[in-house]
Amino acid sequence: MTDLERFKDDEAYYSDKSYMSNSAFKLLRQSPTKFHLWKQGKWSYPSTSFFDVGTALHALFLEDKEVAVRWEGTRRGNAYKEFKMEHEGKLVLPEKDYDLVYGMYDKLLKVPEVSDIMGIEAKPEVAGIKTFVTESGNEIAVKGKADAIVFDGEKNYIVDLKTTAKSLEDFKKSARFMLYNQQAYLYKTIFGMDDFYFLVVEKVFPYEVGIFKASDDFLHWGEVELNTSINVYEKRFLNEQFRPYSAMVGEL
Repeated sequence: MTDLERFKDDEAYYSDKSYMSNSAFKLLRQSPTKFHLWKQGKWSYPSTSFFDVGTALHALFLEDKEVAVRWEGTRRGNAYKEFKMEHEGKLVLPEKDYDLVYGMYDKLLKVPEVSDIMGIEAKPEVAGIKTFVTESGNEIAVKGKADAIVFDGEKNYIVDLKTTAKSLEDFKKSARFMLYNQQAYLYKTIFGMDDFYFLVVEKVFPYEVGIFKASDDFLHWGEVELNTSINVYEKRFLNEQFRPYSAMVGEL
């Protein structure tokens, strides 16, 4: 079985750390030490309902899968533990988060532009891999999993579903800071697609929806960010032994 075939399974894809990815590059840029510990299995992102809401919405909207169940009441005590055991394999969401998922889902279904961008033949959760070769000859294997790939007969493109706790305008302003430009360029390159779109839904009522195409300028700076990420990875982890106890030194 090839890695690409293996990565069709979510657990295999997300547990594999032999490949770099957009999220791995982001972590590296934020904290080389945390990245180093993550690669060793000694650090992971704290599990929060923030990620669970996104996971539940992705499964529901993109794959028509209900992976969450609604829990009413406190998460302390035996009743909650027993409920989790009864629904093993499901995301147990507090009623507020569960209702949020379905509020966003219902809004996505009602917005006509969403149906247009998703097309008729949207293929969800598609894994891809690509090897990048640096100027010094190092090979860096990178993986990506597209939320949806759409084939509309003329142009093929990627749709990436995002949720935002802020306004759509704030999402647009923060997209480069969040390295979404790097993601757009990386995924376009991995999958060989014509275009890349962000499908964004606000996490507060009335769950406003935005559809934003990655512009040529956005993609250009995404390429710049990806090259920076690759250079940092090569310098800190391929060309020298990483020192996890070094301090960040600089000016403000």
